[in-house]
This record gives sequence, structure tokens and C-alpha cells, in this order.
Amino acid sequence: MNGKPFEIALYGKGGIGKSTICANLSAALALKGKRVLQIGCDPKHDSTRLLMEGRMLPTVLECLRDSASGEAPLSEVLGEGYLGIGCIEAGGPKPGIGCAGRGIISAFEFLEKKKVKERYDIVNYDVLGDVVCGGFAVPIRREYADAIFLVTSGEYMALYAANNILRGVRNYDGDKHRRIAGIIYNRRLVAGEDERVSRFAKATGLPVCAVVPRSDLFSKAEEEKKTVMELGTEGREREVFLKLAESISEDMPLFEALPLSDEDLERIVLGGEDFSPSKKAPDVKETPVSECDGCEEDMPRTDEAAQEQASRPPLYGCAFNGAATAAIHLTDAIVIAHSPKSCAFYTWQNISAPGRRNLYNRGILMPSAISPNFEPTLIDGHDVVFGAVDKLRSAVAAAMEKKPGAVIVISSCVSGIIGDDVLSTEEMSTDEIPVIVLPADGDISGDYVSGMDMCLKRIAKRLIDRNAKPSGKKVNIIGEYGVSNNTDVNYRVLKSWLDAMGIEIGCRFLGDATAAEVRDLLSAPLNILALDTPDNAKLKAWLEEEYGCVFFSRCLPVGYRATENFLKELGEFFGCEDRVAPVLEAERERYLAETEKYKEALKGKKVLMTTINTDIDWLWDTAEQAGAQFVWIGVLNYLRQQLRLTSDPSRKAVIHEIQTRSDILDAVEKYAPDIVITGYSDDMPKGAYVTDSLPMTQRVGFYSGIDVLDRWSLLLENRREGEWVNDREYFEKYFA
Repeated sequence: MNGKPFEIALYGKGGIGKSTICANLSAALALKGKRVLQIGCDPKHDSTRLLMEGRMLPTVLECLRDSASGEAPLSEVLGEGYLGIGCIEAGGPKPGIGCAGRGIISAFEFLEKKKVKERYDIVNYDVLGDVVCGGFAVPIRREYADAIFLVTSGEYMALYAANNILRGVRNYDGDKHRRIAGIIYNRRLVAGEDERVSRFAKATGLPVCAVVPRSDLFSKAEEEKKTVMELGTEGREREVFLKLAESISEDMPLFEALPLSDEDLERIVLGGEDFSPSKKAPDVKETPVSECDGCEEDMPRTDEAAQEQASRPPLYGCAFNGAATAAIHLTDAIVIAHSPKSCAFYTWQNISAPGRRNLYNRGILMPSAISPNFEPTLIDGHDVVFGAVDKLRSAVAAAMEKKPGAVIVISSCVSGIIGDDVLSTEEMSTDEIPVIVLPADGDISGDYVSGMDMCLKRIAKRLIDRNAKPSGKKVNIIGEYGVSNNTDVNYRVLKSWLDAMGIEIGCRFLGDATAAEVRDLLSAPLNILALDTPDNAKLKAWLEEEYGCVFFSRCLPVGYRATENFLKELGEFFGCEDRVAPVLEAERERYLAETEKYKEALKGKKVLMTTINTDIDWLWDTAEQAGAQFVWIGVLNYLRQQLRLTSDPSRKAVIHEIQTRSDILDAVEKYAPDIVITGYSDDMPKGAYVTDSLPMTQRVGFYSGIDVLDRWSLLLENRREGEWVNDREYFEKYFA
């Protein structure tokens, strides 16, 4: 043979005698004058033992693991066996660690790099057939196996494994290629096995290429650490392999992979029924369109189910990303991302980019986002094969030497897939430094929100002191947005009020808090939700049930009216009403003076708005105070809830539920507004109006609406078609 060697792969269930058959076939091919290379692709690495007089070869993966450079000379893994047969064992990681399938891929990459196959006529792959994952399926890819043999006995599970291998081949080949050479039947002398193998062969349209007899000669050869071919004893055992070797060539007949469905396999193999193979794979079932009428996917969802699905916010990333975004706000912790470089980079970028933009462009400081306490373990290809728990433990140990308040470990997809026991690192905890593991496994545990939820609950369970008792005038802030330019501003506004009232802020869970503050969370008599969101509602319910936390009746207030009521009720709760009155009096005076400044620009102006179903009284009050008028409000009520934009009955006449963008355009044409507030700003046609949108997180306090009026007056003055005056240079800088 010239050029590329002819490559065959023997697949079969573990323990079926596949390695013995493979070694004897290699020996028979060598006796026919072929230069043969046998590659064992089973983690137990004993495929070539009989060709090497019982000697176990160093495996490719062992050499790669032990090499400091990640390289190894070919001479370390290539043995020369009976009649010069080349012998290589791919090997695998230690049991329970790493990914054996990825190990096969790494071993093949190594062999391709070394061009080892070029010196042989035939390459014989001996592959574990119980597992047909992507790694163990590498030898059946078309760039490797030219012909594939199924090694089986007449036992049901052996035939089940053979059928699975056909499925794997069909996934690669479809009906465009023929690469199945046939069945090598290894007799076990169990009742009815000849008939079962015969029925399976007929049903799958495959020939039985060889029948290996049950013989003590194989045991004798194994005792002598040789193949039957090497014993030189004439007989049917030897003839089977010589005849099979004679049939193997580049022009040998090959067959399409036609796997059976599980039901057909059981019916034919165990039930004794006949089956005639068709051109199409039997396990591909076409369902007539009429049978799909009324399928569950097409049935109308109940309001409850639709609301549950719709209540989830947009997906911002995976659970790994969400967990990291929350974890970095435990400011004295070190967050270890057990991940490849790429996962860590994208997550770090997702956290830090808003912080950098706001600092450089607007002077807004978001400390945790600018420089997150986030360190990756940098899992690489070597770690995928052999496991990376030791690397993780080293990273945790190094982090603990820095004396942080806690070490938080977050697992990525890769560490989850290879089965790293990340939870075992919690055993490294000390009384002073807890190790908290978040087994997000990338996106395996869910989406971004699921990761945040996991982070908050595991940190709570590991840190909160259940023995702490509520005392004094102290509140916790629960559920702030982690990455938002208003979060820290809102905290400072709230703190100024509470300082004036003699109330301390204990813990921001979880918004820039220390481990000690979280540990002391139950010492605050009152908890305040930062935002009224579905996820915060769930967190609130969990804290109430798990720890008996008491929550204030209001979230952090937005707008003058809500802030006034918030402070009054908070003063009543802590018995400090006398300290609230001066605050309200001073703020009332300032608020009226601020709104007065915008009357000249906004008096008589018509405002048209689209929004989701959330309170806007804070903006409505301030706009009316400055003389502007809301003429139409379109609500995208995707949760199908009762509308809650306003508590003022007189305002409800201008509120309408909308379905499409055309509803907005119709309203613009009808009402001729001066100002349009919409999330569709970029898509709005040019007109005699300016456009604006509202930030995701509103500014807390008396002056939430004042910020918006200031923007409107500038827009109207400059008529910039929705561009903020001070933002044009940034738009051109980043997007032009």
C-alpha cells in the first residue's frame, strides 16, 4: 500500500474480548506481510499487551501529563511488538478525574503531529464501545476510520452496544457514506446467541465477517502473553483471523450504518421477530403532520404558565457569569473562576466595562466593577484530560494566604463537564476564612439570574450568623443591581437620610458588603428591598422563611411623593419621627425651587410615553409640577398583570395597553407630542418632537424626576433628535 494507510476501527462493549480479537487480527495482518500499527483507545490501556509479550506500554496521556513542556518524544510511547507491529496506547486520566474522551482527542492530536501513521500500511484502532461520546467517537470519524467492525457476542447488552455504535457512525455519515465492514461475532456459548446475532445482522443489513470460536487456546495464549497467531498452532482459531485479514483491503465491501430503534432491537433480538432493513435508518421516525395537531407546544399556555415564563428577565449570560457578577460585591473576598481564560475574560469584561465607561466618561464611581476581585485558574487542554482540582486547590491556598474575608470558587462549563470535585475545596475553610463554592458549571446550572440566585443563597448559608439578634436602629439593603451607574449614587442618597435620622445601614446584600457585614445581617431589625422585581420578591420570601427576616413595606423610593411616605413610615418604625420632619421640610423647599426652573421650557409641552407595567407616578408628579402634560401612555404589559402605573384614578384615562410598534406610531400621529419617551428611540421617524428613554435603575429620592426634566429641557432647547448634548462625542467615539 502506498500513501495514506488503510485504517480500521474495532468497536465493541467492554469485556467482549475486543482487545484479544484486535491483537490477533493485527498479528494476522502482519503475517500477511502488512506493516501494522495498533492503537489502543481504552483507558485501561491493555490493547497491545499480547503483542508486547505482556509488557504494558507507557501511554500517550501519561507522557503528556508528566512532561513539563506538554510534549513527549514518540519513542516513549511507540513500542515494537510481534513481527514489528507498532503498538501505542492512548490511555486515560486517573479514574474519577478529568475527561477520558478529551484524552482520546489529545492523544490523536499528538499522533497526528508526530506523523506516526505514515510508516504503516494498516492502522488498527481498538476502541471502547460502551461510550460513544465525542472523544471515543474520534476513531470513527471519516478522517480516521476507513472501515469499522462491530465486535459482539450474542448477549443482549453486547448487541445493544453494537447498535449504539451504528448510531454514532450514522450521526457522522448519514446515508451518504458506507464504512461498516460488518460484524465480528465472538461466541460465548450462551443459549440462543447464534440466532440473536443472525437476526441483528439481518435487521441491520450487515454481514458476519468472522465467527471467533469459544476456545481454551485463547486462554493458553494469554497465559503465555501471546496471541493465538504467535503460538503457531494450526487450527480454526488461527484460520478465522487469517481469513479476516485476507478480506481487509481498500476495495473491500462496506455498508451503510442502519441502527435499530431501541424498541426494534429488543423485539428482534429478544423477541425473535424478523426485520427487513430499509434504505432509511429504522430509528428515524417521520411523524405525519396530522399527528401533531394539538401537540403540547401548540396548545395555548395558561395565564399562570405564561406569566411565570414572562416574569423571567432577559438572559444576560450563563450561571457562571451571573454568580461572578454577584460574588464580586463581597468586597473583601477573593473570587476564583475555575475556568479557561476565555470564560474568565468575558465575565471580567462584562463586569468591568460599565465601570470603566462611567468613570472615564461621566465620573461615576463603581468600585467593584472597575477592578473586580476576580482571579481565574486558567484551565487548559491538559487540565481537561487529567483534571484541574489540584490547580484549583493551589489557587485557593494562594488566595487564603492573602487573608481575605472569604474565598469564593465558581465553576465553569469545562470544570463541570470533566467532573472536577470543586465542592471538596470547601474542606480548606478555616474559622477565619470560609471557602464558598458556587457549582454553577457555566450554563449547566441555568442562566445569569440562576447564577446570581445561587450565589446569594450559598453566601448567606455559609456566612450569616443565625445566633445574631436584632438590636438598635439598623437596616439592611437587599437586592441592589450589581452593575448599574445609579446603585452607588442611590446608596449615598439613602445614607444621607438615615444618618440624619440616626439609623445605621448594616449590610448591603449583596452590594459592596464585607463578609463580616453579611455574617451580622440578622442584627438589623429591618430589611429594605432596593427594587421591586420578581427576583427580589423571591429572595425576600426566602430570607423570611430561612432566617425570619423582617422587611419594610416599601422598596427604596423613587420620586418626591414615594420618598416622603417612605421616610415618614421609617421614622414611625424606629420611633424617630422628630428627626424626619426637618428633613422633609428642607427637601420640600428645594424640590419646589428645582421644578420652578423648568417651567419656562416645559409648560404646556405634551409628553407621549411607552413603558412596561411599572410605577411612573414619580415622573408624572414632577412633570405636572413643571407644567408638562402626559397625553398618551402605552404599556407593554407582557406579564399580563393588572396595570399599576399610577395610584391616581384621574390619570388612568390616558393609559393604554399596546401590542406592536405601530400602536406607538399611530399615537404619535394622533397627539403630535413634543416629547416621546420610548425604548424604540432609534426606530422612531423624525418629527417635531424629541425622544428620550429612562434608565434601567432610577435615581432614588425626591429628585428622581428632576434629572429627567433637566434632560428634556436640554433636548427641547437644542432639538437634537434624541441625542443628549453631552453624549454626541461618546456616540461618535464608540459607535460611529
